[in-house]
Amino acid sequence: MRISSIQTFTTSVNRIVDLTGQVGKTQSQISAGTRILQPSDDPVNAAKILDLQRELDSRDQYIKDINLLENRAKLEEATLKTVNDTLIRVRELTTQAGNGALIQSDKEAIAAELKQRLDELKNLMNTKDTSGEYLFAGYKGNTEPFVDTGNRNFLFEGDEGQRYIQISNTVSIPASDSGKDIFVDIKSAQNTFTTLASDSNTAVPPATVSVGVVVDQEAYDEFYPEDIIIEFQNPDERTLVGLPAQANFNIISKSDGRVLKENQPFISGKPIEINGVQVQIEGNPNTGDTFLIESSENQGLLTSVSRLIYGLETLGTSDEDKKAYNQLIEDSINNLKSAENSILETRAEIGARLNTMDSTRKLHEDLKLVSTELLSDIRDLDFAQASSQLSFESFVLQAAQQSYVKIAGLSLFNSLR
Repeated sequence: MRISSIQTFTTSVNRIVDLTGQVGKTQSQISAGTRILQPSDDPVNAAKILDLQRELDSRDQYIKDINLLENRAKLEEATLKTVNDTLIRVRELTTQAGNGALIQSDKEAIAAELKQRLDELKNLMNTKDTSGEYLFAGYKGNTEPFVDTGNRNFLFEGDEGQRYIQISNTVSIPASDSGKDIFVDIKSAQNTFTTLASDSNTAVPPATVSVGVVVDQEAYDEFYPEDIIIEFQNPDERTLVGLPAQANFNIISKSDGRVLKENQPFISGKPIEINGVQVQIEGNPNTGDTFLIESSENQGLLTSVSRLIYGLETLGTSDEDKKAYNQLIEDSINNLKSAENSILETRAEIGARLNTMDSTRKLHEDLKLVSTELLSDIRDLDFAQASSQLSFESFVLQAAQQSYVKIAGLSLFNSLR
């Protein structure tokens, strides 16, 4: 077998190049702290590393979401606790208002504090979270949920949506509660009603309708569940029946259009009574403006407090008014208790969510620790072994380089004499 000089040189150089590459790779592994620098180094384990890294990233995101959700839930729970504390005081005032020895000035003093508590409740129910969204507005996080439309008559402008956040592959937790469920849809002690001005009314500024009060429960129960429309007529309509021209209204049964009362003279702020219900309209309605008295089996928290204030301020000393007043106090106490129960139920649900968050977060952290250890076993470099290997590879490279120098100096001509 004949070996040429060029073949010898090429073989030696290729060997040095391979050894140099191996030394460089080992140095890079030591520098990076990992034994897999690119997928081709170990395709199977490289795929496992990607899967484990995705799992760790996913669990980090879940933990982050849980922390954000926990902060919001704690804010909601604290807000509801404050609402409940305020309700306790409102119930104390209601009980105090039921004292038969009170005179009108005493009732006015109670009403004055109730107005402050009403404003406090409204502000609490319009609480925002750290991102500036309303806690109890449902999906309409940027819309103020509870709005005073005038005469302490509150309208819920949010919706019943409930946002959910996924905190694991199989668990989703509500991120909010609709204020309608908590504060509005509360079963009333008696058949009741809500009042509303039509969106199509044209008076500027718009006339407003009070929350009103039931002054004769038996009469209203007979009419229930019919709705009532108060519709303002042309002032000249009264002249057709021989009455002086004046702002006036008809009271109409909504279901069949039957006129219950016709051409009633209107005086702003004067009580309007029909079928056991009393309301007040303030302002100067235009012809065609309408106001709705809508029957309901529910009574919202703000409406209950506002209706109590209305009764304290408007119900007099006649036998009928005293009867209506006593019934109002009794119903108000029961409705406030129902509101407290609704709030306590929501707080219990929030507590259960917080427990779920805690256990889920702990599970993520435990599994994250297991995945991190497994990832370390697959990816991380054994520095002691790598240092020993680098020393060996460097030694072999140095030997190859020295051999090459000697081989490069050999020639057949050196053997000629």
